[in-house]
Amino acid sequence: MRVFQPVEPEEIESGAYKFSDNKFLVTADDGTKVNTTAASYGGVGQMWGKRVTLICVRKDRFTRELIDKSGEYSLSFLDNNEYRGAMKYLEAVSGKDEDKLKGARLNVGYYEGVPYIEESSNVLICKVIYKSEIIKDGFVDPSIPQEFYKNDDYHIIYVGELKKVLIR
Repeated sequence: MRVFQPVEPEEIESGAYKFSDNKFLVTADDGTKVNTTAASYGGVGQMWGKRVTLICVRKDRFTRELIDKSGEYSLSFLDNNEYRGAMKYLEAVSGKDEDKLKGARLNVGYYEGVPYIEESSNVLICKVIYKSEIIKDGFVDPSIPQEFYKNDDYHIIYVGELKKVLIR
């Protein structure tokens, strides 16, 4: 008889597929301006016969506006310890008010017109195929909105077709 060995999910996550305990950067542009935001909610999977990413972006984020305009985004994975200062900076300022990437001392590259962060070890290039606002009535566990959405500032969830993976 074969015996299964139980492992925790985070024990097998690696590279761009390691979402737990790591922040990643969601980057988009509208043809005139590039912006990025640090995120920690997301995943990679399969839906509708396509490899996809799932990301959550708050409605008030400037990056969300750019994703909606372009229909594309990248997920850039940087060493969270090495770029700790850049991550904190990106979370503290708005791209509407200043060039966050310049302030964070990060560089933008492009893959087939989609911006990404050059300092990344892994990048996922994605095209939006679905989006929806997370709503309070959708939660089966009422403790989640109580803990994570005290101000009713719900995320938009995006399903993006995974078009290309860039690895250094």
